Amino acid sequence: MHTEGINSRRDKIFEYIVESYIETAEPVGSRSLSKQYDLGLSPASIRTVMADLEEQGYLKQPHTSAGRVPTDKGYRYYVDSLMEKEELPLRQKKWIREEILRVKTIEGMVGRVSKIISELTANAALIYIRSLRRVSFLNYLLEELVEAEKLMDFFEEEPELFIEGTFRIFEQPEFQNARKIRLLLQAFDEKYGLFQILSKDLEEEGVHVHIGTENSMDQLEDVSLVVKDCYLGGMPIGGVAVVGPTRMRYSKVMAVVDCVADGMSEVAERL
Repeated sequence: MHTEGINSRRDKIFEYIVESYIETAEPVGSRSLSKQYDLGLSPASIRTVMADLEEQGYLKQPHTSAGRVPTDKGYRYYVDSLMEKEELPLRQKKWIREEILRVKTIEGMVGRVSKIISELTANAALIYIRSLRRVSFLNYLLEELVEAEKLMDFFEEEPELFIEGTFRIFEQPEFQNARKIRLLLQAFDEKYGLFQILSKDLEEEGVHVHIGTENSMDQLEDVSLVVKDCYLGGMPIGGVAVVGPTRMRYSKVMAVVDCVADGMSEVAERL
């Protein structure tokens, strides 16, 4: 959109379309936009802007007579350029930290993080841990940790990927389709492919968003992954991801993932 010179009015209309669709899961029409938001434009003028956005690849029309919905390209523009960053309330940050700091084992971590993510985002949780036995800084870690056997209990020989709360995704209106359910279950079964996607973010700090067809697995074309790494001794050891429909509330999910991953890093340092 930058190269195509989209103006602030089009940006605002597009932002409203995305946020309305995220909220309702219903295609957005020009008349509903005109009624819901004070745009100072007639429905006909809004339709013209929507047609331009569709031509540019940021919207699509699922049915001939229906309104528009964002494309993956549209969501990417929204996340990167339009979305306002969300901060979790202090009470939620405190609750997340306290919940995570209670864990003593990786199994406990999986259950606790799943609970947090399900409660705050209504989506599924992925937790992935890379092998530490093959990384060069293991000796440093062993010297620094008082009880080295705890490290061996916490990490497995091979990378581990845990998936929890998948039922949350299937409660979403997008996944009332048997084919979509089958494809997503296939993706969850092929854990190696998922780990390959997630491990690409290792060593790149911050929260990462993989939207629909951006994922290298075809089975994930209808979902987005929001990912952040966890660290031990300043080195990435794995992370946490939220999996949900591309129509997710990205600002909230990114804030939750950010807070949860930081909590997991803190726990890793203590175990």
